[in-house]
Amino acid sequence: LVPRRSRALGRRLLAQCGVLMHSFWQRLNALFFYTLSCLGAFAFLAAATTYFHEAEPRVSLQLERIMLRRIQSAGHDQAILSLAIDADLRSVFNWNVKQLFVYVTAEYETQANVLNQVVVWDSVISEPEQAHIKSDLVVNKYSLTDQGFGLRDNEVKLVLNWNAVPATGLLTLSHAFDQIHTFQVPATYA
Repeated sequence: LVPRRSRALGRRLLAQCGVLMHSFWQRLNALFFYTLSCLGAFAFLAAATTYFHEAEPRVSLQLERIMLRRIQSAGHDQAILSLAIDADLRSVFNWNVKQLFVYVTAEYETQANVLNQVVVWDSVISEPEQAHIKSDLVVNKYSLTDQGFGLRDNEVKLVLNWNAVPATGLLTLSHAFDQIHTFQVPATYA
């Protein structure tokens, strides 16, 4: 049997050399953060695989009808739009896309602002089967409202945009700039 004094001396020497055993909590902490680091690295690698995915959506936007009103009391122009939308966004979905946020913006210029962008319609798509949007008569959810009276006799471009919400990775924004529909707002109020 080893005397107490020599046991204490042996522990002190082991502590100075860094050979003492770690406690249960230190081991658990090391294991937890090692596992967390591995999961983070795997999530990054998994998200990186989706950046090579090439989507080929087909988009067609048409203006069916427009009604322009002058809201004198509020001091602005307001246009009510009826749209025809045919957008096949099924190719945008992959294993990492949880949902798509799809929206139509109306873009135009005024003397006060070089670029005005107004969201006139939106939808959330959670399944690839729902990603083919086809409707001949979509009334805008949000009216096209100018900050002043700059809509009348102005050129407006309709653009379909979508955000892909991933399970892991970055939120991506895409535009159908190759399928922009341009129209002229009437010169007279309804």
